[in-house]
Amino acid sequence: MMFAKSIKAAIALVGFGLCTQAMAENPIIQTYYSPDPAPVVFGDTVCVYTGNDEGGHFFTMHGWRVSCSTDMVNWTDKGELILSNESFGGNAKKNGDWAAQVVRRNGKYYYYVTVESTRGGRAINVAVADKPEGPFKDARNGQHLAGPNWDYIDPTVWIDDDGQAWLYWGNPKLYYAKLKENMIEFDGDIKVFDMSRGFSPSGNSVYTEGPWIHKRNNKYYMLYASHGTGNGGERISYSTSNSPTGPWTWGGLIMEPGQGAAFTNHCGIIDFKGRSFFFYHNQKNVSGGGFSRSTAIEEFTWGADGTIPKINPTNNGVVKPVKNLDPFDRVEAETKSWVGGMSVSRPGDPQGGNYTIINHVKAQNGAVYLTNMGNNFYTKVRSVDMGDGADRIIICTRGNGGKLELHAGSEKGALLATMNIPSSSAWQENSYDLSDAAGIDDLFFVVKQGGFDFDYWYMESEKNAVPQTPYKEVAAKIPGKVEAENYDVGGHNKAFYDNDRENQGKAYREDEVDIVDISDSKCGAEACKGYAIGYTQDDEWVEYTINVAADAKYDITANIATASETSGMQLFVDDKEITEAITFEKIDSVWTTYKVVDIGSVDLKKGEHVLKLLITGGYLNVDWIEFNDPNKTSIANAVRLDAQKVSAYNVFSATGKFLGRIDAEGANLAQTLKNAGFASGMYIMRAVGLNKTHRVQVR
Repeated sequence: MMFAKSIKAAIALVGFGLCTQAMAENPIIQTYYSPDPAPVVFGDTVCVYTGNDEGGHFFTMHGWRVSCSTDMVNWTDKGELILSNESFGGNAKKNGDWAAQVVRRNGKYYYYVTVESTRGGRAINVAVADKPEGPFKDARNGQHLAGPNWDYIDPTVWIDDDGQAWLYWGNPKLYYAKLKENMIEFDGDIKVFDMSRGFSPSGNSVYTEGPWIHKRNNKYYMLYASHGTGNGGERISYSTSNSPTGPWTWGGLIMEPGQGAAFTNHCGIIDFKGRSFFFYHNQKNVSGGGFSRSTAIEEFTWGADGTIPKINPTNNGVVKPVKNLDPFDRVEAETKSWVGGMSVSRPGDPQGGNYTIINHVKAQNGAVYLTNMGNNFYTKVRSVDMGDGADRIIICTRGNGGKLELHAGSEKGALLATMNIPSSSAWQENSYDLSDAAGIDDLFFVVKQGGFDFDYWYMESEKNAVPQTPYKEVAAKIPGKVEAENYDVGGHNKAFYDNDRENQGKAYREDEVDIVDISDSKCGAEACKGYAIGYTQDDEWVEYTINVAADAKYDITANIATASETSGMQLFVDDKEITEAITFEKIDSVWTTYKVVDIGSVDLKKGEHVLKLLITGGYLNVDWIEFNDPNKTSIANAVRLDAQKVSAYNVFSATGKFLGRIDAEGANLAQTLKNAGFASGMYIMRAVGLNKTHRVQVR
């Protein structure tokens, strides 16, 4: 592929390594106010858990949020609140959700949070989740872990090398306790450290609040906000010990207030990928203030003797990313190093001042996306490695349509693409050509005409575009069964569309489609085998590459389960509808009874085609879809069917509504219907594979 010589000169400087021409921006999170950062390393990812400041006359803090990164410069907002006071069964007051920290143990994530107790005073609660981004739920059935006590704020948690977990917290004293293996109960009494030594260079404690426990080279470090909130604001200091229970020795001052500092501070440190990072908060975000604080980062190097150096707050933050961002994988729209052109809602606080609320990120059905983007709103994504070149960019949007531009280097830099966004009521991918998109650069998505929501984007080149292909590279044969779980390979909005990005079924395949194991279900009189697609919602779809053996008219049946009266589906071949939208009656109440239903008939041409299964009514499980050529039915089989010795019948109401399929033995069809649970009345029965219809009265 040839590229114009006008490709940005900066590429020549950075094309062989990490992009360093542009600095990261502090604060690192702009889409919400993010006080009291608590960073945690989970393998190749760092997640920073924070509060959710909303301004006002005092600390109006509603719930907790999280953003994650794999490169330390681009942070992905994981959506709206992952936990709040409402989660604790009424033991916590609204807007009192203070500092917190998460730890992982035995595959679970435990969240220790500060709340204002409905019994008066502060308290420590604990919540638990299966994933780092939640959702979290109360782990103690409405009971506090510690408190209420006005001293009980700012928990920090540590699991030592011997497996013992410790919790520390407090203002103005530093409390601690052992945790049991279950992480939701104390193992022994709550204790308090001797504050007369170890927390000051001269005797009188400077400890204020916000402890953070860390261990490195068998030494324990306790970092904390110090020196009170006067004289320009809190400092960050630290003490050390050879034991998790002290005694502590004064280590020194780490950070003093700088320009843009809030009157409080709260810190955390991590070692990640051989580098060390210090997290704190300031008030530099748009409309920021002492009650609207935001997380910032500085990289630092430990002293050879294990000391923590003096760290100055900067606007640049992390200069060199841990790695470059790969644009050929899906990138969430809410992954960014900076956001500009935001709007802030500032309703008045009846008790003084104004609230500050940013509403540019929302979550729905597992999808997190950017919204409320006005003209000149933009996001910056740092150190994007486009390699030898990208040919096009695909973005997923919905809404009224609008216009989006992609620039390199700055929001007014080289124009790589102009994207006229079509209106769409559902999420929709659209592809746009790129110009001179190569090498490593910072990218800017600039909204020129708002009105749409933005979910994700990725790039493609002729070298790496992922085609839609049959599952395991074998097209489903027609006539024959199409197993619902064997949809094509190709990914979201290419081979399938799933509203809920979570894999609810967690079986068979590991993408977003919800597949369920049905071995505990009944298919007729026998136990089912294999898998089905489940947890379906309206407008979701999957596609299958099929290979039709011959031109023919095929009868279509499907094996389904539903506990809803409105579940339905529709079939398409090569994007042309081949059936009407069919609504099925409720089969049972728990989706464990599968029933073969008649879908209709269709003329198909020989050759390879793409079959689409569209869910027109949610809560439908589909096991398989079968295409049969009625002309291939043997004469002997036809005779047996006609004699009604062992026959399959489609059953309809007197008005022609399809009710299901039954197997009938012998000639007494009325008794067969009655045995199958059909109520008294008139029914129409049509033998499968034969043009023969019976009217049957059940009494």
